[in-house]
Amino acid sequence: MHQLWIHAMVLTAVVPVAFIGQQPKPSYKGDASASGVLAGRSGKPLGNARVFLGKVEDDADVLQGTLRLGGLPIAQTDAQGRFKISGFAPGRYTLAYSPAGGASIVPTEISIKALQAVTKSILPQMNGVEIGLTQPLDERKWSTFTLLKGHTFHGEGANMKIWNATLRRGATGPYLEMRKGVIWQADFKDKGQVALEAWGF
Repeated sequence: MHQLWIHAMVLTAVVPVAFIGQQPKPSYKGDASASGVLAGRSGKPLGNARVFLGKVEDDADVLQGTLRLGGLPIAQTDAQGRFKISGFAPGRYTLAYSPAGGASIVPTEISIKALQAVTKSILPQMNGVEIGLTQPLDERKWSTFTLLKGHTFHGEGANMKIWNATLRRGATGPYLEMRKGVIWQADFKDKGQVALEAWGF
């Protein structure tokens, strides 16, 4: 009996130590709601699309490291691309989406570090200019993503990086939007309005 008691005391002392240094993931749940519209640059609404609220989480090495989707609200657009998303804390978020007929389930987290990478420029003599505005660039693979047709790059001499694009993760999505080299984000306020224009549609 005495030995069991000592063993229990040791366990009690050791168990809390195992959790030192582990940070709980922040919660973005709340009671705010916002309305929005999802449409293509052509003006055509993306009707019956699933919309996933996402949080871009930076890390120490790159500007944008992870896109968190798990535990955040989901909505569906109507025929005019309108949606209402509820159950979040006001803050800065992005939207991932799946067009009508696309995937209805998305990963809880997506690494977006690769989107900060550069590749060999197709116009190495151009520096500080947007490439692809005059002649639309064809669809191309980029790590685990696909840049849809019409994306643009920012020329940096010998290299170029993604500038404006619609990206599809894997074969079925979800789809993300990049503007000026970073994932599109907006301030989501309670009873606010948000509009996302999909670059590749």
